Amino acid sequence: MTVVRLHHGAVRYVNEMRGLNRNCRLGFVATMLSGMSQGIFGVVFNLYVLSLGIEADVLGGILSAGPLAQALGSIPAGFLAEMTGFRKAFLVIYGVAGLAKLVQASSTSVPVIAAAAFVGGLVFSGDFVVRLPFVAANTNESQRTRAYSVSSLLFGLSMSIGALLAGYAPNLMRLFVPDLTIAYRYTLYLAAILTLLATLPSLRTLDPARPTERKISLYPYLWGIDRFTLQQAAVSLFVGLSMGVIAPFHNLYFMYHLGTTREVFSTVAALTILPTTVATAFGPMIARRVGNVRAVTLLRSLIAGSLVAMAWTPYPWLGALAYWAQRSLSTAAQPLSFAFAMDRANRRAKPAVSAWLNVTFWLGQAVAAPITGSFIAKSNYTLPIYLSAVAILAAAVSNHLFFRPLAARLGRKVQRGD
Repeated sequence: MTVVRLHHGAVRYVNEMRGLNRNCRLGFVATMLSGMSQGIFGVVFNLYVLSLGIEADVLGGILSAGPLAQALGSIPAGFLAEMTGFRKAFLVIYGVAGLAKLVQASSTSVPVIAAAAFVGGLVFSGDFVVRLPFVAANTNESQRTRAYSVSSLLFGLSMSIGALLAGYAPNLMRLFVPDLTIAYRYTLYLAAILTLLATLPSLRTLDPARPTERKISLYPYLWGIDRFTLQQAAVSLFVGLSMGVIAPFHNLYFMYHLGTTREVFSTVAALTILPTTVATAFGPMIARRVGNVRAVTLLRSLIAGSLVAMAWTPYPWLGALAYWAQRSLSTAAQPLSFAFAMDRANRRAKPAVSAWLNVTFWLGQAVAAPITGSFIAKSNYTLPIYLSAVAILAAAVSNHLFFRPLAARLGRKVQRGD
């Protein structure tokens, strides 16, 4: 019976994906190119900075520049995307972000690297803010959760490919340039080119027709922000804090705390796609059983457990298992959370909800990165992971307290046929 249900679920999944329009498919291509770039940067960038002789606490400050810019740029990005349309917004996002990556990889100056990271983060803030309403505008309600899941899955797959390339590409580069720092730099150039290539599928997207009488205003973003948006923003802040404490430093944790090599970490990071695929596929199934809100609460609670295991273990293989669990559960939870946010926000508030989700997520990361940098400078790799577990548990609890009553009211309305 279980096999039959899985088969029917898989058939329905494929049929729903076939129904996605051309814009969605082009958006997925751009997402994958961007994801590969992010995967390379995630493995190599902080190693490149440290190879320049820059201390870990300074690295933490550099790594906070991009998230801080993304927090500051999210609302302007959402507002500008409403005025210019999705197509032009994506062209600016990927074009300027790619150029900023080239500057980060070319410089040895801390202020220049940090400034380039800030500029890149400022424009890249629009990637998330624009992508959520872009997918919403190109799907119907029955497709939306699946579309967000597929987008997250493809991003995770492409990040895994990028991470795998990043682990071994510097060795290949060293056949031509003996200096490891230069090898890291050329690998980062590859990441920048991939981001620039994401402009090509974006060029071919078409903006959906917008009502001519529609007035675009900052009102829903600022003084007109509603309670639902504030609650979503608060939950996203906790998620950002949790991610910011550990995500930029996973490679350092494996290499300098568990004693693995860069190649081993890149392989572990690449293999994340296997449990992530399973978790992402089962996420919507769990949501259909218990509802999006309960599913997100459950998944984020399990993330906290995996983080505790990661902090506790001295064994690389157990650290890898905990890392896979944390990454796959996060990837499964996020699209369910996004789908609930986009479905329950009123039409005019959708861009504002998307923007504030991004603002607080990246603000959390900006605050967290220097904290972890200061701990790593003292060779303390475990306390930040415990802090990450506390933050994601707070996200799970606040998600339940804020949105479970709303989900219950909506469920009663459906049963009554309202």
